[in-house]
Amino acid sequence: MTITILQAVLLGLFCGIAKCCVPYTAGAFMFNTVIFNAVVVGAVLGDMPQAMIIGASLQLIYLGVISAGGNQPSDPCLAAYIAIPVAMASGLNTTAAVALAVPVGLLGAQITNLIYLMAGFFAQKGDTFVEKGNAAGMTRWSVIYCAIARIICFGVPVAIALYFGSGALQGVLDNIPAAVTNGLSAMGACLPAVGFAIIANLISKPKYIPFFFAGFFLIQYTKIGTIPLLMVGGFLTFLYITFKSNEFQGETDEDDDDEDEEEEPAEKLLSKKDILKSWVIWWFSAETCHSFERMQAPSFCTSLVPALKKFYPGEENKPRYIEALKRNMTFFNTEAHWGGGPILGLTLALEEKKSRNYEAIPGEVIMNLKTGLMGPLAGIGDTISWSTLMYLLIGLFLPLAKKGNPLGGIGPIVLLTVICFGIGYFLTQKCYTFGYSFAENMLKSGLVNKIIAGASILGLFMMGGLASTYVTVSTPIKFATSAYTTTLQSIFDSIVPGLLPLIVVLCVWGYLSKVKRNYFAATLGVTIVSLVLGCLGVII
Repeated sequence: MTITILQAVLLGLFCGIAKCCVPYTAGAFMFNTVIFNAVVVGAVLGDMPQAMIIGASLQLIYLGVISAGGNQPSDPCLAAYIAIPVAMASGLNTTAAVALAVPVGLLGAQITNLIYLMAGFFAQKGDTFVEKGNAAGMTRWSVIYCAIARIICFGVPVAIALYFGSGALQGVLDNIPAAVTNGLSAMGACLPAVGFAIIANLISKPKYIPFFFAGFFLIQYTKIGTIPLLMVGGFLTFLYITFKSNEFQGETDEDDDDEDEEEEPAEKLLSKKDILKSWVIWWFSAETCHSFERMQAPSFCTSLVPALKKFYPGEENKPRYIEALKRNMTFFNTEAHWGGGPILGLTLALEEKKSRNYEAIPGEVIMNLKTGLMGPLAGIGDTISWSTLMYLLIGLFLPLAKKGNPLGGIGPIVLLTVICFGIGYFLTQKCYTFGYSFAENMLKSGLVNKIIAGASILGLFMMGGLASTYVTVSTPIKFATSAYTTTLQSIFDSIVPGLLPLIVVLCVWGYLSKVKRNYFAATLGVTIVSLVLGCLGVII
């Protein structure tokens, strides 16, 4: 297959758009995973089944990769747009594509860091327009132009690399020694363990770890599919949460009833349509402007602009309007659904209250509320939406992807977008309507604790089952006597089925949790060890 210049340009453009994370849910899915990007590659190159099969194999090594706080250990998106097309054009098998994806993904993470550094310039340029009360200019520079720059920084190199370099590996393939081929195969069998270990390390608590083993051995002994596995996991999670419900109750304040004597709320200035508009702006652009200097602040400020114009209308209120823009252009970073939704709603409520009685609420109160909530709520969102729900959905649809079906990539992104968009808008609406009391009561009721615990339990159970399915390392070592010949693998199977895959996952998990939480080192270590052992014929 030869990649044409049009195909190279299209793939570069789609890669750049994916790196902009627009809209937030679907964009972050593409930013942190391979599987939907494989659908795009298959559509552009005209070979959907092959793209999905390769993409499913690549996805396994990137399970658990999320860009929490903007820090991404590897770049699945760039790996997808380089490794899949090159593998298809050069005739590489899936294990060789995995080998190509690892260094490309690590390089992409460093390019992303440089772009985050560059984005600080656009945020500063936006400040000059804020000083004049020109919100359109602020949005144009700090959000729109920043997004265009990101598209160019990724799109142009990808297009050039695919057009001029896609055939460069063809001459190399014929001269690869058999030992190296076996090493690449062993590496492909072991690397998925890194992804499963990362997820387990992110969402696990010591008391929930047995659920990982339950899922692993359930698959080993029964060979059931992912849907039955999910049903069993959901039932076990329900039982655990039901019988342990007292553990998840939040702290209550006995004096709340005495202290919660609030005045009759004034009529709200914003309609549901206004709230939806602010939420959609935030949801669409939350990560587009990401920089080390301000993180998501320009997008958050942009989402407030329509409401702030209602709160501070006319020239006479322009100084207060400018002050509101300034305080919402300060550093801000959170998960956009569980963090951005409540904080957006609370900020709108406080800004409205301040506009009614300007001296009653100091601007520092609004800024401090955002700062105090953004970290804890981001932890909730990263755990539920990205570390658990996203990978549960990918796990459910991955068997379709491995068969070459594009629904394996489309299903997870559609379901995740619908679910998370609804959650974010609901939290935004409620926190604007009821103010801080809604978020406070949600935390005190223990509902969030139950959601996190349930997500952790179900996530560990499913990751155990999926690790049992997709970490396929084994050993070909044989023992021969005058009477019989046996294999080391058969001995392992007689002791515990799936022993080698389990050992690999537990070794990586142990390193991440007990030694050092360094995803790069874990990936590099597994890559080197599995490649060497594979070349030596110890594992396959």
